[in-house]
Amino acid sequence: MACRRPTPPSPSPAPPPVPPLEDDDLLEEILLRLPPQPSSLLRASLVSKRWRGLVKRRRFLRLFRARHGSPPLLGVFPGEVDMSHPFFTPSLDPPDRVPAARFPMPLAPLAFPLVLDCRHGLALLLNRRVSQLLVWDPVTGDKRPVDLPWPSRGGR
Repeated sequence: MACRRPTPPSPSPAPPPVPPLEDDDLLEEILLRLPPQPSSLLRASLVSKRWRGLVKRRRFLRLFRARHGSPPLLGVFPGEVDMSHPFFTPSLDPPDRVPAARFPMPLAPLAFPLVLDCRHGLALLLNRRVSQLLVWDPVTGDKRPVDLPWPSRGGR
């Protein structure tokens, strides 16, 4: 009687190659090469939940900004606000143009608002009617009033 040798297990088949758009690292490289216009990332984020998750990551946004520099200027706020001019003046062409109605004035025209500064996505407004500063995030609409100290009398 002959002894049977155990047959060695057959090597498992190699996993099928991952399609290019299923590889997150490769997809991230492709998305980093999109133009720096605001509509580019918006449109990419609408493709799928997975793509939206990629373009929302802090790491991706940091790499995107490092590659393309500062984001484009969406528009300007004039210093004096009056009823003859719109408050926000967009500076980009469609499809990246932000409508002026997107950033409505957070103070009533009777407050005689004055735009003092805009930095890091926030605007600093002066409400001259009540001597109050307003820190305003035009994107979210958040407003934080800051009372101004009254000038001291008697001068010291």
